[in-house]
Amino acid sequence: MNDMKIKITVITLSILIIYSLFLQGTAASTINYALPWPGILPDNRLYKLKVLRNKIIEKLIIGHEKKVEFDLLMADKTIYASKLLIDKGEIDLAKETALKGENYYSMLVNDYNVALLEHEVIPVDLDRKITLAALKHQEIFTELENKVNGESKKTFQVANKFSHINYEFIVGLRTSNKSPR
Repeated sequence: MNDMKIKITVITLSILIIYSLFLQGTAASTINYALPWPGILPDNRLYKLKVLRNKIIEKLIIGHEKKVEFDLLMADKTIYASKLLIDKGEIDLAKETALKGENYYSMLVNDYNVALLEHEVIPVDLDRKITLAALKHQEIFTELENKVNGESKKTFQVANKFSHINYEFIVGLRTSNKSPR
């Protein structure tokens, strides 16, 4: 009887240890990058005012570094908004919003490239944020892919693919610029 209890205890502990190691592995794969709160979501009737405000702010920005920061902020907020819209069941709007969010990141890549061409230095902290953001965006797109079906899944796969392309382009720009990051 005691042998049986010991075996059961050992097996139970073994399962718990393996399970906890598995959980640690999955938790470690989560990108540690906090997305800013998006504020008013696209399903709100005041959202058009927010878009207008953002376009005005974008036109007033001087300097490529500031433009890159703005593009990153807009990408982060918009992609997070798509996640919140999925949580609310607004799948079609979430798909559109996710693509717009990744488009902001594409604009960031372009502004980053222009900054390097004009020999502007992107601060190391901003450069790290740009990298982490891309990885976080990919993580969110994968999460959203898993929450939807059919054609909706394809939209998030496309957004994820563009995110990977943008990420690789940024890495390539850094390598060709030979700047330490």
